[in-house]
Amino acid sequence: MKEKGFNRSAYMAVITGITVCSVFLGSLIHLGGLLWRIPGLSALRPGPDGEGTVSGVETLESFGAARIELDVGTLTIVRGTEYSMEFDGYPSGKTPQCEIKGDTLVITQKMGRGFNLKSMGNLNCSVTLTIPEEIAPDMDIKLAMGGADISDLAFGTMTLDLDMGSCVVSDCSMSGCVVDADMGSCTFTDCSMFGCDMDADMGEITLKNCSFTDGTFDADMGNIKLIDAEFASADCNADMGNVEVSGSFTDLKADCSMGSVKVTTDAGSENASMDLKTDMGKVTVNGENRGSEYKK
Repeated sequence: MKEKGFNRSAYMAVITGITVCSVFLGSLIHLGGLLWRIPGLSALRPGPDGEGTVSGVETLESFGAARIELDVGTLTIVRGTEYSMEFDGYPSGKTPQCEIKGDTLVITQKMGRGFNLKSMGNLNCSVTLTIPEEIAPDMDIKLAMGGADISDLAFGTMTLDLDMGSCVVSDCSMSGCVVDADMGSCTFTDCSMFGCDMDADMGEITLKNCSFTDGTFDADMGNIKLIDAEFASADCNADMGNVEVSGSFTDLKADCSMGSVKVTTDAGSENASMDLKTDMGKVTVNGENRGSEYKK
């Protein structure tokens, strides 16, 4: 669990820094496209839609685990009729490559240093992994620029590491789930898992109608929402955002530096253990204002 302590000067410095960077980059864009001349960012320059892009489908053998690493592109994982990987919108020579190593499917997509994406339009590139069986393998996913959309599958463990992009997971079950999102939100709907650890630097963490045994949720700049949830224990920490929890549970800890905590318990959770506090905000339990701290 993070050590909490509100430092007003530090937060003001962060907010000021973000504002200055936004103004600077916006000015570059409007001053003749100078942004694209910055080393490392010129590769992101948009160009004519679809120009020079290719698509393809590859049939895969069954596998027991998967490791996926994409520099650019949205990843979709769904249940279908056969094992396959489909890609679309990538320039020739930069398409995703896949191979089976032992019992592990490895999918990699690299843009390479100094590559110019102006032939890729608005980065409309994607990878779709189809799995025919309801029971899916363990997944280790790393996405640099792009989000993940995963539905209707059962996993052993799933690890999601996203630099710039959000993840949406629905109707899935897994033994364990770890999510690390730098710039993007995490949304899980109608999912079940034993343990989960979710961390969002700039984005919201939302679980709707999900069940889990133990969960840890950390949001630096964003809200944490566990809506209609069922769990044994959860530890929620939000630096700049609110924590909202509703449902049935046994033990809940919530700590906000700049934000409020709102908890609504279902029937049968009246005796649940709660440790709730906020530095700048209020704590509300079942509609009753409990000040800045509540413990039972």
